[in-house]
Amino acid sequence: LQGEVCCYRILNHMDFVETIVAISTPPGAGGVGIIRLSGPRAIELGRTLFRTTPPLGSRTRRVEYGKVYARGCEVDTGLAWTFEKPHSYTGEDTVEISCHGSPLILEIVVNEAIKQGARLAEAGEFTRRAFLNGRLDLLQAEAVIDLIQAGSEAGLEDAYGLAGGRLSAEVRRLKAGLVRVLSRVEVGLDFSDEDIDATSQTEIVEDLRRTLVHAKQLADSFTAGLRRQQGYLVVLTGRPNVGKSTLLNNLLDEDRAIVTPIPGTTRDLVEGKTSWQGRPIRIVDTAGMRDSSDPIEREGINRACKVMAEADLVIVVGDASAGWSEEDERLVESHDSDRCLVVLNKMDLPRLSELDDLIHSTRTVVEISALTGSGKDLLIQKILDMLPYDHTANGMVLTRQRHQDCISRMVNHAETAFEMIGAGEPDECIAVELQDGLVSLGELLGEDVGDDL
Repeated sequence: LQGEVCCYRILNHMDFVETIVAISTPPGAGGVGIIRLSGPRAIELGRTLFRTTPPLGSRTRRVEYGKVYARGCEVDTGLAWTFEKPHSYTGEDTVEISCHGSPLILEIVVNEAIKQGARLAEAGEFTRRAFLNGRLDLLQAEAVIDLIQAGSEAGLEDAYGLAGGRLSAEVRRLKAGLVRVLSRVEVGLDFSDEDIDATSQTEIVEDLRRTLVHAKQLADSFTAGLRRQQGYLVVLTGRPNVGKSTLLNNLLDEDRAIVTPIPGTTRDLVEGKTSWQGRPIRIVDTAGMRDSSDPIEREGINRACKVMAEADLVIVVGDASAGWSEEDERLVESHDSDRCLVVLNKMDLPRLSELDDLIHSTRTVVEISALTGSGKDLLIQKILDMLPYDHTANGMVLTRQRHQDCISRMVNHAETAFEMIGAGEPDECIAVELQDGLVSLGELLGEDVGDDL
């Protein structure tokens, strides 16, 4: 009850029809607690827990003031309202009771519900009931947890789009396009002996081509979706003791990495997450790049090389007080220029004049003091400018591997059908590929496609 969402089910022991109860409270004592009941016995149990005149449920979608009862006596006062099926989140009769958020009060009310036949629900059962009753499709149901766990504005926007049905609408448009193409192919099969004008092959090809272009755009958004949900990967690299760990702590505004004057302190990857201008960022500090006989340090360097290969942006950190070395130059040259940023750290110390050529070169160079924070804002803006562009389809992104797998299978089947049409293959074979593509979209939405066809 301490700030978490707790779900309960009410079991009718005569016919085993379940009613879900969810109770949520703000962190700590005080505030407001909400008790939500959904199912066949929601109003019945709501009237047991909440007393008002007229009885709860007599006036739907109207807020009623009354008393909360448990153990046969009044334990609190509050507000309550009801929703009749199917016009509720779950599609069933629903009651919501708002009372004071004291954990003790809510515990008493919960125990009263248990006394009436309640038991703890499985995780996500409230939303699962909404899916089973057709109030949400599978994409929207999955988006509920993404909405709760969103750690950035971009992730929140994506999750809200999924929960609100925008991605579902895009997928349904793909589905409608395939249904149109397959229907025309089926017409040719069903009436092959009749003297009727079949839809021209050109129209079928163009309709399938448009659907394929849209599907590929959606499939290509998966990488952007992962970035927006998990964070853009920014890796700090450089020679030992150039200030990478200090820079990591400065960018995260926390002491995440150990900082000492001893070179080679960082042996493993040290990662932290932050959010800049609504974009989630993962920053990884790596072991100093140098030849080493220490097996632990060598393993740290190997891990650094692997994470740099996956990075959206690599920041090569140099020591402005020590000059630019051949090792620094090799590090920069080992990465593409469009995903490599040079940072000259320790600008609070006297800078060597030999760095002037580097600073005024065509490379992207930012001067900073990780110790004092000077230049931090400029560095953050430069990082954001160099991060890859979010390629999305109509503002929608795929955020789960399951989404990507379903769309990719649909694209493969549609492409095969497209090639078969061009090669003059039998319509029966083309229809099979299109039907398999529809099955993949139905799996994505969590529904059958037979009736649509």
